[in-house]
Amino acid sequence: MTSSLTLKGIPDELLEQLRTDAERERRSLNQQAIWILEQAMRQKRETFLQRLQVFYDTEGAPEEGGGEWDDVRSKDPGRDGKI
Repeated sequence: MTSSLTLKGIPDELLEQLRTDAERERRSLNQQAIWILEQAMRQKRETFLQRLQVFYDTEGAPEEGGGEWDDVRSKDPGRDGKI
């Protein structure tokens, strides 16, 4: 299925950057915009747990039972689910 999207009010500077990048990458303006959107969506899909694992790998995971992380954890039980 082919769909379309119209973007209005793109700042001139941004549009010029898009054109320059598209030309450098030998893509059409449309192909470049789609490529950028795809890259942004891939980054967005990265889950919290993946980011947390990277943090643990670089900073170290908390020890069992909380320990040094107890001060970081919220004491607030959160919402009760009622609106």
